[in-house]
Amino acid sequence: MLALAASLTSIGNSFIQDDLPIVRMNAEVHSLHLWHLFTHSYWPDPYPRELYRPLTSVLLSLEWVAGGGWPLLYRLVSILLYMVATWAVYRLARRLLDPGPAWLAAALFAVDPVHVEAIALAVNQAELVVATLLCLMTAWYIDRRRRGDPLTWRWITAFAACYLAAALFKEHALLLPGLLAAAELTVISDDRPWLSRARALRPLYLTLVLAAVCSIGARTLALGGDVRGSFIAEALTGLGVGGRALTMLGVVPYWARLFLWPAHLQADYSPQEIVAATHWGTMQSLGALILVVTCAAAWYARRRLPTLTFGILWTAVGLFLVSNVLIPTGIVLAERTLFLATVGVAIGAGALLWRIGEPIYRRGGSLGRIGTMLALMALLVAGAVRSAFRELVWRDNLSLWSHTVVDAPLSYRGHEAYGAILFEAGEQHQAELQYQESLGLFQKAWTIWLNFADRLREHGRCDAALYYYGRALELTPNHLGARASEVACLIDMGDYRKAAAEARQGAGYSVRSGALGIYAHIADSAWQAHAPPHSVRLPPPPTDSAPPR
Repeated sequence: MLALAASLTSIGNSFIQDDLPIVRMNAEVHSLHLWHLFTHSYWPDPYPRELYRPLTSVLLSLEWVAGGGWPLLYRLVSILLYMVATWAVYRLARRLLDPGPAWLAAALFAVDPVHVEAIALAVNQAELVVATLLCLMTAWYIDRRRRGDPLTWRWITAFAACYLAAALFKEHALLLPGLLAAAELTVISDDRPWLSRARALRPLYLTLVLAAVCSIGARTLALGGDVRGSFIAEALTGLGVGGRALTMLGVVPYWARLFLWPAHLQADYSPQEIVAATHWGTMQSLGALILVVTCAAAWYARRRLPTLTFGILWTAVGLFLVSNVLIPTGIVLAERTLFLATVGVAIGAGALLWRIGEPIYRRGGSLGRIGTMLALMALLVAGAVRSAFRELVWRDNLSLWSHTVVDAPLSYRGHEAYGAILFEAGEQHQAELQYQESLGLFQKAWTIWLNFADRLREHGRCDAALYYYGRALELTPNHLGARASEVACLIDMGDYRKAAAEARQGAGYSVRSGALGIYAHIADSAWQAHAPPHSVRLPPPPTDSAPPR
């Protein structure tokens, strides 16, 4: 009921953000022809062939067919999955704690406002499914280890099959062996020497490694390329391991705030919100202090309160992939990527708060009992209310991006997206101001220059658009769509000589540039015929939305 209260306000939300290309405009998930989803990229054409999540695509397909593309069905499924995830957290916590603190851990998880982004988007259902599966599998593992049951090959095979399925929903499920190791180190008692324990567990862990290799192999066969998820985030571009470690050390305080007091939330943490670190600064000092204190707490509690240590280790494992130190990803910080890690936070917080609050409740008389209960109620109500109101921010793209420019004023993506929406709404002056704000924050993003130029051209402003096309092409001279749009603007304005020259220059970058050759021929003909401006009609330009390689 707490999970329902925190998420029910999302029920009227529409498709937004990544839901649009991956669900609403993706014909591949609009039918029950499901097998091809195992041989294609998660992102549809014309996006780059990146990410492999076939079971997530299958789930989205089933929902589309069942509801006829109705967003309400996706919202209901997300709410249901969130309730199931909360139940799974309780099931795991119950293996480690008495009913009271286990309930408290699940309650804290249910009302956590940082979960809103994972619930608000249909494509983020993978976060909910993976967290549920990993909680249940860890509980299953703990039960078997505590009973002393042998890890038979039949059990190992079933366990590895569940692991492989979780990885095909989203790749961060591959972290499961780390979660099991955290349980072995903290909450599973075994009197055997460590070497004997390792020998007994070796078949299971080797089978899990084999399952992980199979998932990576399937991805490679379907997509080709390396094993990295997607592009590299702007704040990490060009940094080595040391630079990424220094930058992410400055992100640790953001994690700590979102875990412990997520009052302020935002949809984007792009450059200028979080920038690449080139030297040790205040945020690095604060991040190092938080890590030292957390490690000390985990070590101190390893025998006194091992569940707290387990929660800390679970959180660390959950953050491993998004820590960006070993392998850079396309995300420096995103609230949805913290969903799995918050399981550990909730379990550790439930154990610690119960240890602190129970003596006050039992020995503090009526005043102590009333005060403890009121404090707990206030905390849960505050979390549920904050989550419920935050869900409304994700109602549609206009609501999301109009809030983002306030929540994250240094987010260039927020200003760009809000500017695009204002253009569509006819608010051209305000839209241009938002685009200019975006460009002032991050001029290296070629997409802003191109998108701004496209919007100006759509509104008959080719004279202004040419400057922005030129800046986009300085950053990505081989982008076919940008070159074709620039040439079309030049032809429309009557600058045929320059249009022909630009078209021929662009044709030299790509074998798919036949349309640019046609544009060059048209420009030459128009110049020879002395055609007046705005008199030449062109075939549709080629499209090329993929970033250059």
